[in-house]
Order: sequence, then structure tokens, then C-alpha cells
Amino acid sequence: MPRMLPGVPATLGWIISPDNNGPTNPRVEPFPNWEMNQRTNCSALQFVQGIAIDADGIMWVVDSGRLDTLRPERPVFTCPPKLLLLDLKRNGTILHRHEFPEEVVARGTNYLNKVVVDDAFGGFAYITDNSGSDPGIVVFSRKLNRSWKVRENNSMRAALNAIQFTVNGTNLQFSIHIDGIALGPYYNPNTGDTLTLNSPKFSNENFERNVYYCPLSSYHLYSIPASFLRDPEFTRRSTPREIFESVTDYGLKVSQTDGMIMDNQGILYYGLLKEHAIAQWDSFQPFTVNNQRIVARDDDFIQWVDGMSFDELGNLFVVVNRLHNFVAGRLNPNEINFRILRSKTGSLSYVYTNSFGAGNIGTDPNSYPHEGAAFFDNGLSSTTPIYNLLEGRIPYYNSAKKNAFVYFHLILMLVFTLALR
Repeated sequence: MPRMLPGVPATLGWIISPDNNGPTNPRVEPFPNWEMNQRTNCSALQFVQGIAIDADGIMWVVDSGRLDTLRPERPVFTCPPKLLLLDLKRNGTILHRHEFPEEVVARGTNYLNKVVVDDAFGGFAYITDNSGSDPGIVVFSRKLNRSWKVRENNSMRAALNAIQFTVNGTNLQFSIHIDGIALGPYYNPNTGDTLTLNSPKFSNENFERNVYYCPLSSYHLYSIPASFLRDPEFTRRSTPREIFESVTDYGLKVSQTDGMIMDNQGILYYGLLKEHAIAQWDSFQPFTVNNQRIVARDDDFIQWVDGMSFDELGNLFVVVNRLHNFVAGRLNPNEINFRILRSKTGSLSYVYTNSFGAGNIGTDPNSYPHEGAAFFDNGLSSTTPIYNLLEGRIPYYNSAKKNAFVYFHLILMLVFTLALR
């Protein structure tokens, strides 16, 4: 819960997921505790907008270190921006703390936003920084305990033709740089084949995967190979032209996008802000209009799609927060402004990109259907296959991982929701 304005006591929280007959407005509890959410305490969390949970149940928490970013006067208090790794199997025990150097993430002007985690070579985080003056993708290597930033002005900055738009009658003029980010499945860069048990070298680190991203103020979807981001010397030895040529421009979406997420089948889900809609695209297919499928649209329930998450049962959760009204000062407290939507897709998070689909993992895979359930009960059946190409493979899936994903589902629902008060 980012502290854009005063009145947000905790910036990271959790709730107990209500059952079908339980309350739909459970009380938010600070996570991991009140002390770690104390304002102006630079050892604690100040402004969390992005989290990710890896396959080992470790939560990667991004803290920009700033407070009250939407106040008319400039924020007067800042802490060093940092990344915390919390062990969900031990009630949020801090495993690692990394403060970003000033030359990577500026203390007073950064806007660290969304994060994805990559399990290759000891673990990496890719974080979008839509700073007005220095946007880019911040990369952190857990093995090296080092961070750096990749900058590319053509694809990571706002596009002039996408700055002005309207969401549900609210006119906006947003010049917001790189925002949404997603991590694609593994593939062989030489052949284009996806990772399977029959691959010559069955190792994640012998395959490539793409990092997809887009500025909020843009109609385009881009990607850059993860191997380029993982190389700390890539930007130092590369010219701006070479970095530009490493980026793929897939083409146009019909609207601006904030939240997006990739599942473990290579299906990208993303919001379409002007359309009050959620779309999906199979990343193994061309990014054409026909292949970009709107799976849910609702002018009331889907106003500004932000955070997205999967649980361990094949459900996609989507946080909707009416950010357009919040920043315009038009939020109506008598209406429901913050929602969590859930739909069965039959797939898991991208962190399980080599696993089978959701369900009671370890049972007979033939017992599951191969088509997902209707998305948001709107009658549109999903075409997302439940299984990937790893035929016959039963992944390791223990109770610790399951509990971690339960935390993922509970905490992610809160952390992307903007200041509730």
C-alpha cells in the first residue's frame, strides 16, 4: 500500500483470505509487523509498491524510500531505496537487505514500481523505475549482491501520443515511463524451441527468456532478453544503438497498460485502461490484433487494473483500484473503489514456468481438463492450456511452497492497492 498521501499506517500488509461465506472486507494486518512499517525509520519499509514471491517462498519487497509522493509540496523525508528478501516460511524473517547505490536508483526522485524474479544464476530481480528523470529497469543479482540499471530511451520512456487518455470519464494527462513488467518462459534462442525434458541440456541456465515491459503512457509492448539484463557490463560496453537493437517492439495494444503478469504457460495477462478490460496474449504467437484476446470487460468492476497474482490452485487475482479517480481527487468514499477479482485460468505463476498446471500437484494429470474455466464468469472460456510441454514430469511441490503461495495470494492482494485512506 504505497504511501502516496498521509494516512497509510502500513505500507505492506496481509489479510486472511475470506471463504465463500466470509466477510469481503477483512482487516489489514501489517506485515511482517508494525515495527517494519514505521514511518521515517529507514530500517523499516516506507513505500512499497512492488513485491514478488519466488518458488522457494521468499518475498522480494521493493521499497522506494519516499513518503507522500502526491502531496502538493515535495516530500521532505526520504530513505535510501532498498530491496528486502523476507522468508515467508519464518514469518517474514529478513534474509537479505540491499540498498541501491545513488547512481542506480536516485534517493529523492526514483519511483520503483513493479518487480519480477528470475531463478537463473542464483536469483535476479528486474524492477521498473518510472522515475521522471531516469527511467529504466533496475537489476539486482542476489549472488553478487550488486545492482545496476539498464536504460533505453525509445522503449522505456512515455510516448507523446499516449499521454492523454480518459478512464471512465476522468481525463488524464500522464507522462509515466516504464511501468508494467513480466517474465516469459524459457526457450532455446538458437531454435526457438521451448524447454522440455528432451532438450539436449535440461538446465534453465542454458535457455533464454524474455523480459516484457511497457511504459504506462504507451501503446507498445516491448521485450529484452533476460541474459542481457543479467550482464552487469552490458550497458557499460554497449552503445545506445546496440541497446536499442536488443529490444523487440511487438507492436500496438488498443490502450495503455499498468498491471501485467505472465503465467507458467507463456500466456501474458494485462490490463487495458481505456477499455476497462483485461486481455491475454500467447507469447508464442505473433502480437497481432487477432491474437490479443479480451477476456473480461466491465465499466464498473474493471476500472484501472493494477496488481496481478496467481495462487497455487490455478486462480488469477487482479487488483482494481480506480487510480484515475485517486490522483484526480475524485475518489468517492461512498462507492467501492478497491476490488480483488478472481478467475480460474488453470495455470500457475511464471516462477513455476517448468511446472505442470494447477490443482493437487502430484496426482494424475489426465484428471484435469485442458481448458480453463470461464474468466470472471462472463461466458468467455479460456484457451489457456493447463499443461506445458514437460510431458510426464511431476514437479517437486511441497507444503512450504504451497504455504508460500497462500501468502502470495494474501499479501499481493493488498500491496498493490493504493492508499485506502
